[in-house]
Amino acid sequence: MNLQHIIDTIRGQPVIAIGVVAAVLAILCVALAAWVERLKDRLHVAQAAAEDAAKAAALAAPGGIDPDVVVQLLRTGERPTLDAVYTTMQQRAGEGGQRPR
Repeated sequence: MNLQHIIDTIRGQPVIAIGVVAAVLAILCVALAAWVERLKDRLHVAQAAAEDAAKAAALAAPGGIDPDVVVQLLRTGERPTLDAVYTTMQQRAGEGGQRPR
């Protein structure tokens, strides 16, 4: 069985060649979908760990930083810098009718 024999078979039976290509692509699609699901699970675990770390850091930080504000900033994709945290805390306090100390 040489390369010329394989080429002749593909030319003579194009439906079989297309079927083989379709089967290989289907297997790749299933494998990639399973891989994506595993990565999503790992992402959720990492996100929960990041939120726990942010809460712990906010509780340990001076100035009474609200850990929920830090988590809110993380969930919206903003960087939880001190300026962003204090601005968000002031906005929350303004909405609630209170001023932060």
